[in-house]
Amino acid sequence: MRHFGTRLPLAALALGLLVSPAAAAAQNLVVQSATEPPGLDLTVTPASATAVVVFYNVQESLVKVDRHGKIVPWLAERWHTSDNKNYTFFLKRGVRFHNGRELRAADVKFVIDRAMNPETKHPYPGYYAAISDIIVKDDYTITFTLKGTTANFLLNMARQGSVMYPREAVDTLKSEPIGTGPYKLAEWVRGDRIVLVKNPDYHVKGLPKLDRVTYRFISDPNAALAALKAGDIDAAMFGLGPEHVPELQKDPRFQVIIGETTNDVIMSMNNSRKPYSDVRVRRAITLGINKPEVVKGAMFGLGSVLGTNVDPLNPYFVDMSGAMPYDPGKAKKLLAEAGYPNGFEAVLRVAPQYYYTVRTGEVLAAQLQKIGVRIKIEQVEWGQWLSRVWKDAEYDLTIIGHAEAWDIANYANPKYYFRYDNADFQKLFAESEITVDDKARGELYVRMQKKLVEDAPVVWLYIHPRLAVTKKGVQGIWKDLPLPAFDLSEVAWAK
Repeated sequence: MRHFGTRLPLAALALGLLVSPAAAAAQNLVVQSATEPPGLDLTVTPASATAVVVFYNVQESLVKVDRHGKIVPWLAERWHTSDNKNYTFFLKRGVRFHNGRELRAADVKFVIDRAMNPETKHPYPGYYAAISDIIVKDDYTITFTLKGTTANFLLNMARQGSVMYPREAVDTLKSEPIGTGPYKLAEWVRGDRIVLVKNPDYHVKGLPKLDRVTYRFISDPNAALAALKAGDIDAAMFGLGPEHVPELQKDPRFQVIIGETTNDVIMSMNNSRKPYSDVRVRRAITLGINKPEVVKGAMFGLGSVLGTNVDPLNPYFVDMSGAMPYDPGKAKKLLAEAGYPNGFEAVLRVAPQYYYTVRTGEVLAAQLQKIGVRIKIEQVEWGQWLSRVWKDAEYDLTIIGHAEAWDIANYANPKYYFRYDNADFQKLFAESEITVDDKARGELYVRMQKKLVEDAPVVWLYIHPRLAVTKKGVQGIWKDLPLPAFDLSEVAWAK
């Protein structure tokens, strides 16, 4: 945060012009998105709503996480390291920004130097903390020297905060992002749509296949379904409700894609605020939640119960979903031990732009009532959620999906909005970041996951599944989302 200027959680897509069947020949696509981005600058916001439009479509990084979750060369045609401390990247020649200027090694240094500068308030400064020096060898060769071995260095260079852009475009990135991607921004009509058009000078031959992509902002799942059936949109990438899936699977006009994501839906507890500063209370709340019933009630059975922050797409995933099973009797006992024999009242803040937060909140409120925790649900607009909850930690409880992959670092950051501060966990995380041996690192991840279960800083509820619906004939959509990016470069209409 995945779901991760400001923003965290999940996401969808957006915008639109009406496209008739005949328009398929012109390779235009209209996509629905549940949430309008707060801005289009990936260097100031972790919002997945921004990433699904910009990341890999408008702006790209030196290396890329492909649809299979593998790190592959991209703007850098290759890289080399002999000691896991010095990484040399060899840039692809002839790659041009949308303003026509060629990407050079000096641009890469500028981008990462800027990300490392505290004054820029980059949303992910920790990704670059291990870098001690950046050396431009020539126009197409650049070396990063690290302070020590850093297991996730290549992954961090593939993330949304590491996209390349020209220094002359810094001041306009929020509304007019410029990059090297397969699409260029054509227009952003606030409250209505974002339009991308094909980059004719894209550095990958034969891509993109679409001439125009229009994102329409439709937050209501029922309205999105109506737009899909009316032909006003060609695809819904993350905005339809799970209750619509059976109906659409039977409709020959559409194809339904159900896959995995890294989007863990959680109920956060403000660990710095009483009574949630008491681990007994946090454990009690976790024990008072019947997660399988939450998935049934909020997601109509779609989604998998989650036990920790590490999702099934992560190679170090361990199924901890049964580690703290539903036990209301034990939950009441823990509350009494903590000094709350009659329970307490709490405010649960949710953002209705993400339908699952409201539905999940209603199910949780009913369940927690049974152990004496009386929930008042407060719906706040997305901007308010970002400023009050995510930025200022002004909340008791909140629900959101964290779409960012490999984001366990959030739990090692006591300033993150969970306000979880545990020295033992921070030590384990720090060790995992410098451990490059796969087996040893996997063992550390097991220990971290067990520690998270023990401390219960949040309640991990479920993985929000990949639910995408398109008209028949749309090809190239990623089935799984190993990170919060909707790469549309290979998407096309069947001929």
